[in-house]
Amino acid sequence: MQITKAIAERFRELDFHDDTFVRMDIVPAQARGDVRGSIIEIQLSRSSSETKRVLQFIGCANLRVGFDFDILANNSPPNTSGVDAHVDRNLMRELMQSQERDWDVGYGRMKSPLDDKLDVMDELVCFRVQFFGGVVEIIAREFLIEGEEK
Repeated sequence: MQITKAIAERFRELDFHDDTFVRMDIVPAQARGDVRGSIIEIQLSRSSSETKRVLQFIGCANLRVGFDFDILANNSPPNTSGVDAHVDRNLMRELMQSQERDWDVGYGRMKSPLDDKLDVMDELVCFRVQFFGGVVEIIAREFLIEGEEK
């Protein structure tokens, strides 16, 4: 739990305020049981310094996205508000459980993938990227930042 708290703290310290949302890519794991194989990338740019950065989330368990593209566009180019992260088990469990109805898969008496995720919740962090016009929440194991100065 200390490791995930440190990961969440490092993420909260990042400054992405007034960056511009460019794109989001989702790469699902390609094999069963590959807990680190799912990756979500959010590309942002900072017009003041022409810096391009990619937030990469590794070992993703859940994703929730909510955008109003009109509001996002009306606040462009600087349409990123900021980032946050937490390890609150109850909030992560609520997000995970809220998505069960969207699975389109029934497990009956069989063990559900949700059970497995709840068993490893101490390995997960809920990352939040807030935009002026939307939000992305990702439950994942870690994050990386790729970026270059131009």
